[in-house]
Amino acid sequence: MKIRYYFHTLRYMRVVQVVNRIMRKIARFKNTKVPAIDLARSKKHWEVCRLNPQSLFENNQCRFLNHEGDALDWFPQDQNKLWLYNLHYFDDLTAQNASLREDVHHQRITHWIAHNPAPVGDGWEPYPQSLRIVNWVKFQLNGASLNNEALESLALQAHVLSQDLEYHILGNHLFANAKALIFAGCFFDGAAADKWLQTGLGILRKEINEQVLDDGGNFELTPMYHAIMLVDVLDLLNVLRAFASSSHSDDISLLTRYAGRMLRWLDTMSLGDGKISFFNDSVFGIAPSNSQIHEYAKSLNISVDHAASLTIEPAYWDLSQSGYAVAKSSELALIADLARIGPDYIPGHAHADSLSFEMSLFQQRVFVNSGIDRYGVCEERLRQRKTAAHNTVSVNGMDSSEVWSGFRVARRAKIEGRRVKCEKGVIYFEACHNGFKAQGVNCIHHRKFVVRSNEVCIIDDLRGGFDNAQAFFHLHPSVSIGNVSSSSVELFVNDHRAEFVVSGGLIAIEDSVYCPEFGIKQASHKIVVSFDGSKVETRVRWL
Repeated sequence: MKIRYYFHTLRYMRVVQVVNRIMRKIARFKNTKVPAIDLARSKKHWEVCRLNPQSLFENNQCRFLNHEGDALDWFPQDQNKLWLYNLHYFDDLTAQNASLREDVHHQRITHWIAHNPAPVGDGWEPYPQSLRIVNWVKFQLNGASLNNEALESLALQAHVLSQDLEYHILGNHLFANAKALIFAGCFFDGAAADKWLQTGLGILRKEINEQVLDDGGNFELTPMYHAIMLVDVLDLLNVLRAFASSSHSDDISLLTRYAGRMLRWLDTMSLGDGKISFFNDSVFGIAPSNSQIHEYAKSLNISVDHAASLTIEPAYWDLSQSGYAVAKSSELALIADLARIGPDYIPGHAHADSLSFEMSLFQQRVFVNSGIDRYGVCEERLRQRKTAAHNTVSVNGMDSSEVWSGFRVARRAKIEGRRVKCEKGVIYFEACHNGFKAQGVNCIHHRKFVVRSNEVCIIDDLRGGFDNAQAFFHLHPSVSIGNVSSSSVELFVNDHRAEFVVSGGLIAIEDSVYCPEFGIKQASHKIVVSFDGSKVETRVRWL
């Protein structure tokens, strides 16, 4: 079984990823001699923006991912890997009201240098190293003053990172590496700094054209990581405007164009509450909020054309490169996942959620994918990536794509027959996927959405042979359930009533879990519709 998983995972990887993984096993030595550098002088204004929530508190206590710990214990045994990464990010340096904790921040930087010698330990892995470099640079640009010991350590970190770029992962990790090198290359002066800057800019120019699609979406197709990358783009624009010479005007223009495009995608892919949707690895509390990102963009004079005010009649957006389709009105927000799972060679943040959807009514989330509360290799992480945790259909208990381990996908669904159109005021989205067929069950799942002013109809058609099938509809914890029968459910959303009516299947209400943030689980319910035959029609009407 494991051999098959590895085969169907490795066959999609790029040669550079495989080679780099091998090289990291046999050639891990890094030159740790600090290069000769000086501080560069800022040529223009740096725009101070504090986006992170406070994570450092009294008595050296810190809180990451809704779990508390000791901010000066760099090697705790009772915390998971992602929590350890956050410990080494130093995000609180750029958090709200960070200036009130400046003395504590200086003490913590000194303590980290003393207890984390290069180049071993979690803090010297390239991803946390990349985020820490940016945060230390921002700390000084925001008004603090790093001492000579900290500046020397910062230069060493950039030097080590430049030898350890994450070509074995690519994607958002490599982009974060490039961002850190650009920040360090702008912040310092000298031959080494020039090399960091040119290396970072070279990666940026190549990766941004691949990682940001023509419709503005990040190619990993997760709204959370899209928001993270959008902040990266704004940060890069900020630092290049502050430091770079006229020779980098093309890079500034490039970042400006992409920032506007990405802001529009962020808005389109958000529900009626103005917050990100939960497709693939997406939850609240990791990326800054949409409103914070817009304020930051505004401070950098990045303008976005806002759509006309929504009316009772729904409008639609076809994000054809990303694959998503969106319908919105003054009452409704519906986002349908008619997308591939993500880039073939980096599906680490992908879920088995093909043809799933999220929906809000009257600015309140109603149908939600169940989110994530952790990373790592464990049964719960795997459960949260599986088809049954999303608003879509499972056949014979299978997943639409073969997710395994913490960040792996073997055999995966391919989207076909994707259509998005509007006729006589009625909006239609449809597509099918072959994920079950790819895993040995001769069945194609076709799903069609029909959107009217006060109704969404979802038609699921299973074409081929199968033993059993269930459609899952996960309810947000704030939604109340009224009368229930085998074919209908009464739902209450804020002060409004909605009807959930099914033909072609039998309804059951089951307990579920909703994870709005890392480290948080909330009790909720899901509607499970068991197919009588090959076709189920679900109608959601609201009053």
